[in-house]
Amino acid sequence: MGRTRLDRLGDAVDDDATVFGGDLVTSAVSAHPGPVAAVLGAGALAWFLRAGGVVGSLQDPSWTYGLVALDLVLALVLVLNRGPVKGIAQTGLVAQLGVTLWLARASPTAPVHVAYALLGLVALSLVMGEPGVVRRYLSMGLGLCLALVSGLLLAMPGSLTSGGGVRQLLVGSELGYRLELPAGWERLTREQLATHMMLPPATLSGSAVGFGDSARGRYGMLWVERGSGTTLAAGCEGLLRSLGGSPGLEASRPVAPEALGSRTQLHGLSTSSGARGTLGCGLLADGRLVGLAVVAAGAPDVQAGDAQGSAAFAAVGEGLVLQ
Repeated sequence: MGRTRLDRLGDAVDDDATVFGGDLVTSAVSAHPGPVAAVLGAGALAWFLRAGGVVGSLQDPSWTYGLVALDLVLALVLVLNRGPVKGIAQTGLVAQLGVTLWLARASPTAPVHVAYALLGLVALSLVMGEPGVVRRYLSMGLGLCLALVSGLLLAMPGSLTSGGGVRQLLVGSELGYRLELPAGWERLTREQLATHMMLPPATLSGSAVGFGDSARGRYGMLWVERGSGTTLAAGCEGLLRSLGGSPGLEASRPVAPEALGSRTQLHGLSTSSGARGTLGCGLLADGRLVGLAVVAAGAPDVQAGDAQGSAAFAAVGEGLVLQ
């Protein structure tokens, strides 16, 4: 006896479902885990590049490596199809999206943050409802593109700002600092600073973040180190040398930012490119060594360079908060 059209339709519907354990019919998500697993794998790579500062650092806390692990675990859970995988994936991706938005709180409309948020939304859409063939593969393509764009934006400092005139906020949660840059300034990579300022290499307890206004020839860096175990004088001189400066040059306007505390030192800074400015150091009560250096390049003479560098140092120092 021939099969009815209704029977054949039932078979077609069952193509988007599988049976596990004899009688548990799973959803289209677990029946076809390939697309969402691919997006999660690409997302894990994008988060690894971000958390590790491989192509550009957002100074995220080290626990953001957990988002790399989360994506990989969710992909594995979906492929293995054991238990309520759809609910697990939904919960994990909602949590990841929440963390992504929290990390973007200082500049939520910056392109790089928007890209990571959209990547999370695409992954979440793949585990919501019963995605059909078209939705699965269109979302997979979009997700892979967003993962690529997210990684590329990390290497583009301009993508960290959300618009003209916006004051970019740099946050170092682990080292306890917040630096609101003057309008027009943005985070710069080590390579972008190399011509006018050398960033000190990171250590196990300290690191530097670079910034500047390339259009006006202003460049700077903030160094924070926990438990340095050194005196203020020795620590500040070491920072001065690592920046390419030499001791003995007095700061033209010896006024330290309030955030550096009561124990401070100021040095004039002249780099190999001729940029001039100021290095200010402070040793905080909790033992942290903090160094703020800002220089101005392209001045017509030494006096103008000192004046421009000191003014830029003061402007940046006003936005520094140490917690």
